[in-house]
Amino acid sequence: MQIKNRVKELRVVAASDLRPNPKNWRLHPKAQQDALRGIIAEVGMADACLARELPDGSLMLIDGHLRAETVADAKVPVLILDVNEAEADKLLATLDPLAAMAESDAAKLDELLRNVDTGSEALQQLMASTATQAGLYETLGGDPTDEEAGTEESENPYTDKVTVPPYEITGPKPTLSQVYDDAKCQKLLRDIDAADLPEDEKKFLCAAAYRHVVFNFQEIANYYAHSEADVQQLMEDSALVIVDFDKAIQNGWTRLGHALDAAYTEEKEQEVEA
Repeated sequence: MQIKNRVKELRVVAASDLRPNPKNWRLHPKAQQDALRGIIAEVGMADACLARELPDGSLMLIDGHLRAETVADAKVPVLILDVNEAEADKLLATLDPLAAMAESDAAKLDELLRNVDTGSEALQQLMASTATQAGLYETLGGDPTDEEAGTEESENPYTDKVTVPPYEITGPKPTLSQVYDDAKCQKLLRDIDAADLPEDEKKFLCAAAYRHVVFNFQEIANYYAHSEADVQQLMEDSALVIVDFDKAIQNGWTRLGHALDAAYTEEKEQEVEA
């Protein structure tokens, strides 16, 4: 079978320059918007929008409306398709439904989700929802949304963990340079210190600069296992490791997925009633 390549070019353009398709039928709930912001913040733009070029040279979206809206002030990669309006309509009508027809390999999905590390609450909820839809909770012994399953007995391995991770020595104690990288943070601090700014602004910018410290949590776990009790306690208090889940939940370091699901359901019901 001869297959036509309809991709004309890859172009990087300002998201705000992309024209939304008036026939776009997809709605984007807040949970999806938050999850997209989470993955863009943690990974970056790793997918291209689809668009066709109109006679006036402007680009009309076929796919990627939410991405374009989310990063409206940034430039995004766009695949320009050599399609007419009827073909664009056909793509618009089938891209998402085709993707939704995919089925799940439960074992591979379970392994993948267990190894994804994210600090985004929205992405945690997305993964929990994906696991529920794939029936993984049935394998684990129950869906956390079941009324019969108590919040302490149900297991959601992708959000709130219920077993303490084994912080055991797995090799030599790593050096501090192996457990974190603060090169970008230190450069920012130097630049801030050299800038001609009021002290309160410098203080604010310095606090923000520490967000760029990158932690290697695998090495941190081994460093923790080698450390004295007082250092371990400070590492726990800093949320570098989590061994007290009640305390972690109180401080917002893990999510109670069941409560969030209930709150989200209640909010949607209120919107419907309104």
